[in-house]
Amino acid sequence: MPVRLLAHHSGMSLGYYGTSHHALEDLAVTRAIADLTVVCAADANELRAILRLSLDRPGVMYIRLGRGRDPEVYDAVPEELEIGKAIRLREGTDLTIVATGSEVRASLDAAASLEEDGIHARVVDMHTVDPLDRAEILAAAAETGAVLTVEEHNVTGGLGSAVAETLAEAGAGVPFRRHGVPDEHVVIGPPAALYSRYRLDAAGVESVARELIGAGREQP
Repeated sequence: MPVRLLAHHSGMSLGYYGTSHHALEDLAVTRAIADLTVVCAADANELRAILRLSLDRPGVMYIRLGRGRDPEVYDAVPEELEIGKAIRLREGTDLTIVATGSEVRASLDAAASLEEDGIHARVVDMHTVDPLDRAEILAAAAETGAVLTVEEHNVTGGLGSAVAETLAEAGAGVPFRRHGVPDEHVVIGPPAALYSRYRLDAAGVESVARELIGAGREQP
C-alpha cells in the first residue's frame, strides 16, 4: 500500500519536553525494515519536492521532518531531487560532509567557515537514507581525503552506520567519522542549546571536521 508516515519534530527539536519526546532512534529502526523508503527533509522546499515525488512512488515511505522552522537550504523547490540519489551541494577535495535533514544547513555553514582556512569540504545532502546512494559515498571516498557523516540522530544505526557499511563493504580505506548524538539519553533544554552541546550546530560540525582532517594527516 502507498502509505506515507510523516514524522514531525524529529531529533531533539522538542527540547524541553525531554527524552520521551526526542526521536533519535527512528532512522535505525526504519532503515532495517524491508521495502521501506526512508527520507529526511532539510527544509520546507525539499519537503515539497519529496511530497510531490511520493505521489507516484509505490510502497511505504517514512518521511522525517523538522519542527517547521528549519533554516533554508534550498531557495526554491529542488527540481533535480530524486529518491535514492543524493544532491551534491558544494564541491571540495579535503573531505566530504554527508549530512541529512536538519544537519544539511549546519554542514554548509561549517564548510563555508572551513573554506576561509583553505580547507575545501564537499557537502552532500543525503536526503534518502534508504535506499542509500552508494555511488555518491564511494565517489566521496575516492575523490576526497575523508568522509564525515552528520545527523540529528543517535550515532548508532542511522546515516553514519549506513555509510560505514558501504565504505567497509567496498574496502574504501579513508578516514571516516560518524557524528551525531552520543548513545545516551539527551539532557533537557532548548533545541539551540542542545545542538551546541552535542556539536550539531555549524561551529560544532566545523570542529569535528577539523578533528577528522587532523587525525587523517597524522596517519603515516
